[in-house]
Amino acid sequence: MWQTLTKVALAGILSFAMILPAWAEGTVARAQFSTDVVDREPIDDIGPTVKVEYGEIQRVYFFTDLRDMSGSQVIHRWKLDGEDQADIGFDIGGDRWRVWSSKRLMPGFDGKWSVDVVQDGQVIESRSFDYVDEG
Repeated sequence: MWQTLTKVALAGILSFAMILPAWAEGTVARAQFSTDVVDREPIDDIGPTVKVEYGEIQRVYFFTDLRDMSGSQVIHRWKLDGEDQADIGFDIGGDRWRVWSSKRLMPGFDGKWSVDVVQDGQVIESRSFDYVDEG
């Protein structure tokens, strides 16, 4: 009887231990593209399409509100049409940590832009927009 109870209890503990790492990884509470970040908050949401403006350099910000990732490192991996363009790393210092990175866009950089949020080598979130040249 005790052997059976011990086996059941051990199986339960091991099952919980196997799901714990996924739960302990934390979450991306918000992720969005914006034209600026003020006082640690995005001022707008640019939506799925950004049009090329000739004669100007446009800056697009990617904002993330990260939860329960204290002590880990997170990367914003910017891509253009699936090709890596930049990795910006952040050391997460608290249970709620807001970080952002930006990219300067110019004519000729049109295409599908995306940012992967990477933690411990795993993509945990991804967002994208189209940078279109209608000129």
